[in-house]
Amino acid sequence: MKTFAKYDFYIQLFFFGAAVLAALSMGILYFYFIAGIPQLISFVIRVFQKGKKSIRYIIYGIFIVPVWISLLIVYIFKNNHDITNFFGSILILSLFYSPILALFYVFDDTEYLNSKK
Repeated sequence: MKTFAKYDFYIQLFFFGAAVLAALSMGILYFYFIAGIPQLISFVIRVFQKGKKSIRYIIYGIFIVPVWISLLIVYIFKNNHDITNFFGSILILSLFYSPILALFYVFDDTEYLNSKK
């Protein structure tokens, strides 16, 4: 678990930096996927690990998991506008708060890494 924490921190830091560079050079929407997908994978792995979860980690999960579920639902039901309007509004709101949560997740990874030493 200590090895995972170390690798996870450096992977998250790399992808966050790459996402910022991509957002500056190609457009802001690249940030969400380049930083978000590795963080979602890391989040799911850490859910199944034993140990105390930080408050930042729990808040991240409460706000980010519905975003990915909404994205999936909008993609599946793209022709049903009653469904996609509701879940699309969740996606629009997440455009504002998800970069902040992505930064919190990287900082939470540093605490997670330090707790495993």
